[in-house]
Amino acid sequence: MFKNISKLSNVVQHFINEQNRPFFTIVHQGFEAYRTIFGQNPVLLKPGLHLWIPIMYTIQKIDMREAGMTIEKIDAYTKDNVPVHLSAVLFYQVKNAYKACFDVTNYLSAIRSVGTSSLRSIVGQFEYDHIIGDRNKINKELLAVIGNSIEHWGIQTTKAEIQSFGPLDASVAKALEKQMDAERARRQQELNTKAKINISEGEKQSTILNSEGNLIAAKNLADANLLKLQKQAEGEKYLIEQETLALTQQLQAISKQLNNDHYLTVQYLLARQRFDELKAIANGPNNSIYFINNQTEGVDNLKIFSDLLKKKGS
Repeated sequence: MFKNISKLSNVVQHFINEQNRPFFTIVHQGFEAYRTIFGQNPVLLKPGLHLWIPIMYTIQKIDMREAGMTIEKIDAYTKDNVPVHLSAVLFYQVKNAYKACFDVTNYLSAIRSVGTSSLRSIVGQFEYDHIIGDRNKINKELLAVIGNSIEHWGIQTTKAEIQSFGPLDASVAKALEKQMDAERARRQQELNTKAKINISEGEKQSTILNSEGNLIAAKNLADANLLKLQKQAEGEKYLIEQETLALTQQLQAISKQLNNDHYLTVQYLLARQRFDELKAIANGPNNSIYFINNQTEGVDNLKIFSDLLKKKGS
């Protein structure tokens, strides 16, 4: 009985407080609201003026605009067990006001809780150096994880970024600095080794290319010399063929003039050749006397040659 009286007094007190409020409510632009009657039968209220009856109606207003939320500095551990503190900013937008009102108790608190836990979880999946060097990848992963977690509440995550990230205290920072110095030295040594390997490989390729070039040049030179010799041989062969052809034609002409007497033809050619040789000696630059031996120098051939000339002249 006393409990019923207490409840009745609370209802009366609430009614008295509500009498100080107007019977109308305003839903501003960019908001949506749901009105329930004694906690049930929700009705969507668009921006504008709406009736509001105290005790009977309950109204929940939802901001449909994009909003930001800061996740203050929290402590976490990276994959390589480095204690860090970090903060992030999260942008979201309510797409379904009904789900934001009735599928979650307090969507703002829920978003903050999901963002905090997701941030710790994602940082624990990456090493410290990786987070420092590629924060964009961390941000994309954070956006995907939070978006999938709050999507069923009718809320869309539009952007998520880590604002600050660093070691938890000075001792950790000093140890990380030494580790980073050692890592930089190791990477520099690797780069130097790779550079030496590249230089050696380049020299090797240069030597191979030079030897191949020399081989090709020697082959080309040998081919050129062979072609030159072939052309010279062909030229000499052609010259011999032409001289032979000319001599044959000359023999045919002389033999015809001598009534096809081959013996006289040969004697004529020998005498003619000897005569040309004596003429060359006579016209030479040396002032020397040449005595002709009647038997050894072929005076008889000269006589035959004279007779042949006379015969040819007649």
